Amino acid sequence: MAEKSDIDTELLQQYLDTLGAEGIKATLTTFDGIIQSYAKLLHQAAKERNEDELRKQAHKVKGACSSVGLTALSKTMERVEKEDWEWPVAERLLIEWADAVIPHRQQIDAWLAKHH
Repeated sequence: MAEKSDIDTELLQQYLDTLGAEGIKATLTTFDGIIQSYAKLLHQAAKERNEDELRKQAHKVKGACSSVGLTALSKTMERVEKEDWEWPVAERLLIEWADAVIPHRQQIDAWLAKHH
């Protein structure tokens, strides 16, 4: 289960105050759609061992995750984007990120169910 520190509840509260629950849900639906295509691009770049493309895609994913309050996922992508790494490390980070997407999204859904 994701920890509360894995999501930005202050940002989510601001969105709730501004957009309402339906607005957040629409934003999350958009995120869910684009993150799947971004994940495919990450996978492809890693498969091809294309470091520049992987870092570029990690930057996009980092921004998408940050925009919906997925702090821990964003930080993982920031490591892929900016840190020096060897391929086994990058691949491990991508696996960790992929394994965490659903539980962290569920944490946002649980937070939203509690606060609206």
